[in-house]
Amino acid sequence: MLKPGNAVISAFSHLHAHSYFSLLEGLTAPEELVQAAVTAGMPALALTDHRCLSGVVEFVEACQKSAIQPLIGLEVDVQWQGNHAPLVLMATETAGWSNLCRLSSGLLLEESSGAGLVLGIDVLAAHTQGLLVLTGGQRSLLDRFSATAQQDRALDWLNSLGELFPQRVYVELQQHTPEQEVLARRVAGLAKQAGLPVVATQDIYYLHPDQAELQRTLSAMRLNTRIKDLPEKETAPQSAYFATAKEMQQRFAWIAEALENISTVAESCRFELPLGEMHFPAVPLPPGKTAAQVLRQKAETGAKRRYGKITPIIRERLEHELEIIARRGYEPIFLIVEELLQFAAADGVPVSSRGSAASSLVAYCLGITNPDPLALNLYFERFLNPARSTPPDIDTDLCSRRRERVIRHVFETYGTDRVAMVGTINRFRPRSALGEVAKAHGITPAEVRQLVNALPHFFHPQMQTDEEKENPFGGLAAAYPRHQVVFEQAQALLRQPRHLSMHPGGILVAPQQITDLVPVMRSGGKGVTITQFDLESVERFGLVKIDLLGIRGLTVLGDVAEAIYSWRRSEFRSPMQVLAAVPLDDPETAEKVRTAQTIGCFQIESPGMRATLRDIQAHTRADVMAALALYRPGPLRGGLRDAFVRRFKGLEPVDHLHPLLEPLLTESYGVILYQEQVLRIAHELGGLSLTDADLLRRAMSHFDPGEQMKTLRRRFLEGSHQRGVAQETAERVWEMMAAFAGYGFPKAHAASYAQVAWQGAWCKTHFPAEFICAVLANGGGYYSQRVYLSEARRMGLTVRPPHINHSCPSFRVSYPQGLPVLYMGLDQVYGLTYQTQKQIMAKRPFTSLDDFLVRVDPRKTEVENLVRCGAMDGLGRIPVLLSALKAGVWHKGQPALFERSTENEKEWSLTERAQAQEEVLGVSVDVHPLELYVPQIAAAGAISMAEAVGRMGESLVVAGMRITSRRTRTQKGETMLFLSLEDLEGMLEVVFFPQIYQQYRQHLRGSGPYLIRGTLEWDVERGEPWLRAEKVRNLAGMNEKQNTYRR
Repeated sequence: MLKPGNAVISAFSHLHAHSYFSLLEGLTAPEELVQAAVTAGMPALALTDHRCLSGVVEFVEACQKSAIQPLIGLEVDVQWQGNHAPLVLMATETAGWSNLCRLSSGLLLEESSGAGLVLGIDVLAAHTQGLLVLTGGQRSLLDRFSATAQQDRALDWLNSLGELFPQRVYVELQQHTPEQEVLARRVAGLAKQAGLPVVATQDIYYLHPDQAELQRTLSAMRLNTRIKDLPEKETAPQSAYFATAKEMQQRFAWIAEALENISTVAESCRFELPLGEMHFPAVPLPPGKTAAQVLRQKAETGAKRRYGKITPIIRERLEHELEIIARRGYEPIFLIVEELLQFAAADGVPVSSRGSAASSLVAYCLGITNPDPLALNLYFERFLNPARSTPPDIDTDLCSRRRERVIRHVFETYGTDRVAMVGTINRFRPRSALGEVAKAHGITPAEVRQLVNALPHFFHPQMQTDEEKENPFGGLAAAYPRHQVVFEQAQALLRQPRHLSMHPGGILVAPQQITDLVPVMRSGGKGVTITQFDLESVERFGLVKIDLLGIRGLTVLGDVAEAIYSWRRSEFRSPMQVLAAVPLDDPETAEKVRTAQTIGCFQIESPGMRATLRDIQAHTRADVMAALALYRPGPLRGGLRDAFVRRFKGLEPVDHLHPLLEPLLTESYGVILYQEQVLRIAHELGGLSLTDADLLRRAMSHFDPGEQMKTLRRRFLEGSHQRGVAQETAERVWEMMAAFAGYGFPKAHAASYAQVAWQGAWCKTHFPAEFICAVLANGGGYYSQRVYLSEARRMGLTVRPPHINHSCPSFRVSYPQGLPVLYMGLDQVYGLTYQTQKQIMAKRPFTSLDDFLVRVDPRKTEVENLVRCGAMDGLGRIPVLLSALKAGVWHKGQPALFERSTENEKEWSLTERAQAQEEVLGVSVDVHPLELYVPQIAAAGAISMAEAVGRMGESLVVAGMRITSRRTRTQKGETMLFLSLEDLEGMLEVVFFPQIYQQYRQHLRGSGPYLIRGTLEWDVERGEPWLRAEKVRNLAGMNEKQNTYRR
């Protein structure tokens, strides 16, 4: 628990402060408020955000670090006799914290966004325990009644509060300006009549007086209005800055008790926020059984299923893990996840583990993970270190399309009042900050778009100067000096919270109503219950978190498995058994992986990854594990990948610093590839326990040179000496561990992902049509749709555009003559409504254009697009059908039948069909656009992007189509371009720096194809190559006789 300390509070402290978690109202981070209080010499500080409690954990921990008393409050709008206004509630004990959570949750669980939500007095009356009340200041009902000479109503309101909160009501006096002293004196008189104490407060929304205009802008953004139209009552009170103690004492010199009572309030609110305590959910158990007994029984049963019998080694490992789990009380975590995954398997939802959970034999025996930790030399302490106080994470990946079924099961099984998704804080980034600030300043929508589009969607770290990183609007400010204030305010709002949304995977299960412990709200997106705290804050409250992450790779596997199961029901009990039966030693799959024919396969399809697979001749799951560990920013930046490849190819000797290292590092050619290898070296060479070895790994991974690291180093050197290792050698081993620990990858995670990748490669090898269809139907992966369609053709599939008589809404495979045909989905046709798709599916087959028009009743543009993309092939030639549509008469959506003359209509060329498909489908199906320019591309000496990956630092030519592009401005205000280029084999990021962009910008119109000469460089952060453009030519406007590009 975090404890507040014992000093008696006597000096002035602020009791009414808003942080930036008063969303779109406050401007200050909780830590900054605390620092301001420390600077001002205040012994305590209250955080009283509006409706929201998201900042409490940050606030309390900042107070603890600064040794001041945290006071936890909440400002709510309360309804009374037809009026509503702010009221401040402050927790005096743990029960009060729970009531704050319930009240805040009740407001923010409403279906609306929360704007204008008020609390009924009856609801407040049911949640008074452990709470103290401040009347709300100059915007309160009390001040409002006083200002309008409604003394009787003011006293009635005070009496009502006194009845609800006996001896716990304090009347706020505020005078942000000298003119407000008259009203403050009047309110003080009413407090005296009611027999209530007074306190002096400042309604704080920002730190400094010069931030008032920024707060007005923020208020306009909240109300979606312009600053000039903003009602005064919707902004923060005048002069709502962090006043010093001296200022407050001078303002309230006329009423000393208002200052003296502050310490009474602070002392009343001294309690321990329940942080750091674990709250395990209750799991269903058989009568008379404990969670430990049930877990042991399931683990032993699973061990027999996995291994056939429980050997002494298995028994020893199980006992070791079960003892640690029981000591920490973590049995419910394992049992909950096991039950969820059993449900998922029965419901046909593909799953896979991620992270270090695969290091646990108990998890393996329960079916939570699939890699065998004993066979892979995985240590339990990497997953659950008994020296750490935090519970382990059992991260689970699920099929993204079927994931909601599992989440719904959690809510239904454990209770909607005990379950919530973890929240996440969405903060202002350059584009969002600039767009909203500009709109509030009344800039026209067209100019707002112009300003925002001048900023990149993401900022490339290698392309930015330090100044650009500090101020992303610098270039714009130079180009648009009249908007200087807009850029300054947008800069000031960067990284401030904009709204809360749902974490991609975390879900909490509480042992009681979740609002007893933490506040929740309704997610604006999917409408599910989420916590008001982010992941880090939630973990401080000790709630059990389960990560259920959706990934498309498993969705693809699930779709392929369902297709296989539909043909082979006699062999398998379910689609999930199809995946479980995938052999890990299939030679055909091994060859597919070794030759890097892995486009579409989870985690192993990017150009760089495929190059890595080829370099190390990967042909087993272990090789795929190595590739996954090698192809990451750390190993790439540190040269580890290159060292591994050189040693694999025999270009560099594999030397071990000591013979004891040979069995530990043989699999990785003498380099430390996995984090688990650090554990093994520290344990077997240095004699550290596995618990201490994991602590060492963590310290090294975080480059922590503290006392713990010094102690572990000394013990490692002593242990090495006892094992006959020379001092100098032991020190070199230590330095090697320290150098590579930060790059090491969890072997358990690599094993889990390698298994999914291998299953994908197996599906692609043996069921290519179903596999590539599933990839396309689920939105692809690393590449664009065009690459996957080209891959389908390379795999021998016939690829067809959507067809009204053959296509489903999504991609589908059919076997009309025993050979696979891949049809694009009807949903790919631009402008074709869902309703029309349903009509097509219900009323087909169609025998003619007339038949289709009469029975489906589509819009004219829908028919035209269907015809142009080839969806009516077989019902007439495209130009004939288009002419007929053009000649027809349409009335009230019903086409008239007409005679058709076809004599002079010529069939479209391949180029015309490709162009129409590009326009209607976004991609040409009959031919890749580059295939129309083969002579020009060959004459220019262009190489494929897959080949380019191996030509680092060389000047080369590539040809490709534009996928996406984004312009940005440098600090000097110059425009540069990032262009994502694609050919038949891959994608490449091309960067046009300002001078080159200005020289060739006229050539960069349209989508290409382009011929681009440049130098290939390496982005160490992203682990991908990029091309520094030097010259460009647009092939779409290039005459074959003008092929001078190669010179």
